[in-house]
Amino acid sequence: MKTSIGLKTSQQLALTPQLQQSIKLLQMSTIELREQLESTILENPLLEFDENAGSPQAENGENLKSVERSQQSENNNKGETEEKRDDFEDQKAFETSVEIGYKNNDIWSQTKPSKNRASNDDSGDFRENLKEAPVSLTQHLSAQLAPMKLHDKERAWIEILIHALDPDGFLRESLEEVEEPFREEFRDLYGESLSSDERFIGLKLLQSFDPIGIGAKDLADCLRIQILSRKEQLEQDVYHACLTIVSDCLNLLAQHNISGLTKATGFPKDVVLRAENEIRNLNPRPGSSFKDDIALTVIPDTIAFKTNSGSWSARLNESAIPRLKIDQDYAQAIRNSSGNKNSMGQQLQEAKWMLKNIQQRFDTILRVSQTIVDVQQDFFEIGPRAMRPLVLRDVAARCDLHESTVSRVTNQKYISTPLGCFELKYFFGSHVTTESGGVASGTAIKEQIKDWIGEENLDKPLSDQNMSDKFSSIGIVIARRTVAKYREALKIPSASIRKRR
Repeated sequence: MKTSIGLKTSQQLALTPQLQQSIKLLQMSTIELREQLESTILENPLLEFDENAGSPQAENGENLKSVERSQQSENNNKGETEEKRDDFEDQKAFETSVEIGYKNNDIWSQTKPSKNRASNDDSGDFRENLKEAPVSLTQHLSAQLAPMKLHDKERAWIEILIHALDPDGFLRESLEEVEEPFREEFRDLYGESLSSDERFIGLKLLQSFDPIGIGAKDLADCLRIQILSRKEQLEQDVYHACLTIVSDCLNLLAQHNISGLTKATGFPKDVVLRAENEIRNLNPRPGSSFKDDIALTVIPDTIAFKTNSGSWSARLNESAIPRLKIDQDYAQAIRNSSGNKNSMGQQLQEAKWMLKNIQQRFDTILRVSQTIVDVQQDFFEIGPRAMRPLVLRDVAARCDLHESTVSRVTNQKYISTPLGCFELKYFFGSHVTTESGGVASGTAIKEQIKDWIGEENLDKPLSDQNMSDKFSSIGIVIARRTVAKYREALKIPSASIRKRR
């Protein structure tokens, strides 16, 4: 072997900045796109939001074509070069304040009532909007800490513990791990770091706060703390049975295995039954009631509607599409400059890419949404039980796109329907075969399992094998383990746990 220098020819795919931006915008959600555009506008003075614009994209598209045709004719008469003609077309197009938007003709009227209706009862609307913000777990615990007479060092440590709790109220990290980032600060302020006793005492004080169970390391510890607080209310044998069960037999408790609990704990069956009842009345997630139940804002990208012919179609949601335009003063200044090779000319080119990529993004979303609606016509009429099998490959073939593009388009993109707002990914799923050689959607299978379990007799709930047999009776071939997989995906417990006690 030896080192040598040589030349070789090879081909390589390179992503241009415009293509990179197009891919990045495509995989963003509507809210992320808005945030990205706000950031871009701060960096590029040529771009700005046109919130007051009312003309649709279709009309602007015609204006753009008209400007291009007239400019091409003028440039041909003047004998300008191809490069200058393209630059001039861009300038003239942007001077028309091309707006990215679609006119949808009361698209929301098919899914929800208008929010702009007038009301004479202004005071009632005002009172309805005066809702107090939900109290968070941190605020609730801090309010209990505030009136306590504690040393500053102790108070600081408990405040650190409060902020280290997860949303369910558990302290998942060890006390040493929680204290480590603040160790030097404790030394600077109080002359020494926390001792193991101080850490432990602070935790015990936190665990005495309301709700009981706060600060536990896991579920078993949480239940144990709550049982200890009820020692005076419980009979002695029931109290000890509860402690034994939560410490060593939670799996048997989850399965409602009374005989197993009796054998494992050594307590009589009646004591075990009373202990189980006490444990099931405890709160396994004491912090959950303090979660801020604020719904995430979801802006549907497309809307499914029923046409006059009775079929379902899709259209873009106008409110989800940002309206952008080029600042006319800057565009005029660039047009009057000697050339576009300066920084402003580059920003004009970037603005052009941004507008084209946004338009292409929504065009692609509409194509994919329309394909999904075409395939899932029965879903919009009947519901999830009529969902047809669909995979990315099918949509990619119909739209003449790559599967990775379809994956980006369907991620965090939503469609509004009369049945609710769904992520586009919801319409994809696995399938199982039928006896006739066809296929059934996994979503439809899950819906059927949910219906059967909702109607079952709790004294004799349906097992996974029972449901597998029921599917076989209607011509759907599905194994017991597959039923179990779908049931677990629905977060439905097994038959032994669902059985009435």
